[in-house]
Amino acid sequence: MGSGPFVDQPRGFDLLSLPGLRRLARWKYARLLFQLPLLALALFVIVDGLTGRQVAPRNVATTAVWLHYRGLVVIALAMFGNAFCAACPLMLTRGLSRRLQRLLPRPLAWPRALRSKWLVIGLLILFFLAYELLDLWASPWLTAWLAIGYFGAALAVDTLFPAGTFCRYVCPLGNFNFALAAASPTQVTAVDPDVCRACVHKPCLHGRESHASAPAEGRAAFVPLAEVVNANGSGYFPGCETGLFVPTITSNMDCTFCFNCVRACPYDNVALTVRAPGRELSRQPWARRGRLAVLALGVLLTYWGVMNALAMITPFYQAAAWLSDLLGTRDEAVLLGAFYLAVTLVGVATTLGASWLADRAGGARSSAMAAFRRWGYVVVALGFSFWAAHYVFHFLTGALSIVPVFQHFFEYRGLPADPNWRLAQMVPTRWLFPIQAVIAAIYSSVALFVAARIARRDFGRRRWVLALWPMLLYVLLFTALQLVILAQPMEMRGTVLGPLP
Repeated sequence: MGSGPFVDQPRGFDLLSLPGLRRLARWKYARLLFQLPLLALALFVIVDGLTGRQVAPRNVATTAVWLHYRGLVVIALAMFGNAFCAACPLMLTRGLSRRLQRLLPRPLAWPRALRSKWLVIGLLILFFLAYELLDLWASPWLTAWLAIGYFGAALAVDTLFPAGTFCRYVCPLGNFNFALAAASPTQVTAVDPDVCRACVHKPCLHGRESHASAPAEGRAAFVPLAEVVNANGSGYFPGCETGLFVPTITSNMDCTFCFNCVRACPYDNVALTVRAPGRELSRQPWARRGRLAVLALGVLLTYWGVMNALAMITPFYQAAAWLSDLLGTRDEAVLLGAFYLAVTLVGVATTLGASWLADRAGGARSSAMAAFRRWGYVVVALGFSFWAAHYVFHFLTGALSIVPVFQHFFEYRGLPADPNWRLAQMVPTRWLFPIQAVIAAIYSSVALFVAARIARRDFGRRRWVLALWPMLLYVLLFTALQLVILAQPMEMRGTVLGPLP
């Protein structure tokens, strides 16, 4: 039997080695502990969205979802990892879905044609279009129904199909997190790959049953409590529902940070390893998780992030008026669809072109698509830069508004409360653009690091600098575009007050 790592995993500091964290992560109800607060927030969103005052800046639904949730998602991804999937309250429907599954002869198999990210890509573009066309950010009622629909979809999919299907193949928000988590500073890894190599049942993947003695019937392989290192209770411990085997994990794609693997491993052999943010992207991490569709998800999210920001600045409205006159239509769906199509085509074309030029400069005679598979990861880092800078802007302009919004929730229902609507912005307006510029600089540097690593890996000592030049120009031009867009006065969607001095 061989020894050493299965794949190239980061070997940095294990966060679970910090006092108390490993014990917390292995606790059977650790995930529930973090899901309950988000479940409570979801209930507030639904109740206030359906029955509260239909004024976006004064409603929990629109404020919590479109200001706070999005901002905290990118902050968590940048500082830690996929924390919001880890605490996702949608997964609390799993208990009901298992009961409903008993009414079926057996779970259906997810169609092979849909076992990729193409469906999620379609759902994401529909979501972004609906966000603008229906003014979701301004409608508490629609936001509440969106939350209800999400719970219903999770319940339906995980009832009809194996657990994890919704997370991996259907959930737009989860896949948004999966793609951008490529820039996160942590990753699940194996502590000692040789322990995994000797493991027979692979509980981190398939789950385990642990009791003092073998049960008559179990849901997974039986591992006696006496053999469990740092025993964390008895009963059933589910494995990875998105099909990840810990010693072969090379990226955060499809990893929800649920830590089922941490709890299920009877040898306490799973780590949460600190890594360089661009490490994953420089190693073709998605080749084993869907190849083209997964990379397309990351690249398309980058340019849809550009479009999402463009739709909030004055030049967009001027361009929309010009296009409306040109086409002779005022149909918002047609105009918005045309802009999304144009931005998507320009983004894909420039990415393909820069990738092809980089390959040619390095001496490779590969196709544009092969070059895209090599260099597209650089664009994913730029996508994180754009989404993070944009969402942090909105979060900082309305972070404190959550206090008066909740006060208003109780006041509206006759309870004693006195909302202070002056609470909104967290930092002075003059700080906002510099903060965005710093974010852009950090992740543009990550993109350059990724490009340099790819060039050195594939083109050797003599040609790597030549291969790097087209991608260097691409990164610099994209960053300049990002700064120009973010420097424009932007709609203060969902805030009570405009910017403060």
